This record gives sequence, structure tokens and C-alpha cells, in this order.
Amino acid sequence: MSPIFTDRLLVMECPLDLAKSVILHREKLEERSPLALPNDWPSTQLKSLLPYYIEMLEKNAAKRSLQIWLMIAPEIRTVIGSIRLKQVADDASTIDLGYETVYSYRRQGYCFEAVQAVVRYVFLDKRIKKITAECDERNIGSIKILEKLGMRCVNKEVSFLMWELKKESIS
Repeated sequence: MSPIFTDRLLVMECPLDLAKSVILHREKLEERSPLALPNDWPSTQLKSLLPYYIEMLEKNAAKRSLQIWLMIAPEIRTVIGSIRLKQVADDASTIDLGYETVYSYRRQGYCFEAVQAVVRYVFLDKRIKKITAECDERNIGSIKILEKLGMRCVNKEVSFLMWELKKESIS
């Protein structure tokens, strides 16, 4: 996948070697990488997905049900967050979206900028008709991002809100 450039960010798919290094050799990666890796990146949730992501890329990089994208602020050469795209198991036309921003880079518009660019990219694929997401009802920042993207809240389960964006709604 080609990297995406926005006004302030480089958004790119996480390469296999970086995913492995984050899990297995973090200290060496921090010494050698041209990118700064904040202490609170990756999140616990992303760390739990990385072994699966690594295995998937090693087995068949062309056939992927999960993509992990990095949000990079080039001016400061820092990873400031990530985006997760997961193919919905029973619906090849739907992608589930998740994202996270390093705490010190929140509330600066970076996450919306990156997610908006990736959503546009995803919808270039003619097979994809819908993007879904979920967030905690107390996560006001995420709610604002999803609303600004044009997503609609379609369901609530306990304290989680389910969102969707249909391709035809953004023409």
C-alpha cells in the first residue's frame, strides 16, 4: 500500500520488520530508528494485535484481513498513533475501523486528519461499501471524530456505540 500524505502527516501501513521490532526488540529499535516512538505507543490493544498481524504478513502478505497503519508526524519524526482496519468476517464489503492517538498528540486534529485520509483511501476499493466503528459512549473525542467523518450512530450495546459510514453517503 502506498503511503498517504496529508497536510501534517504521513500515514503508512506498518511494515513487517517494524511490527516485529516493536514486539521483540523495542530498545534496539528506539536506538536505530529515525522515528521517535513515544513510551505510550503502541497501546495495550495494539500490542495484543501485533503478533497476529506479524503472523498474517509472514504467511500471505497479499491476503490480509487486518491492516495496521501508522500516523507519523514527519516534522518531528514521531509515531503519534495508529489506525486499524479489519475485514468484517462475514461481510467482504465492510471494514471495521479503530484508531488511537498518543496522549500528548490528542486534541490537535491529527487523528481526524489521518482517519479521514485512510477512509477516503479505503473507499477507493470498489468492493468496500461500508466502514464501521465502535467507541465507548464516554469517549467524547472519538465521538466527535466519527461524527465529523459523517458516520452515523446506528446502535448502542451497554456503553458502546456502534457507528457506520456507507460509501454512497459520501459521494
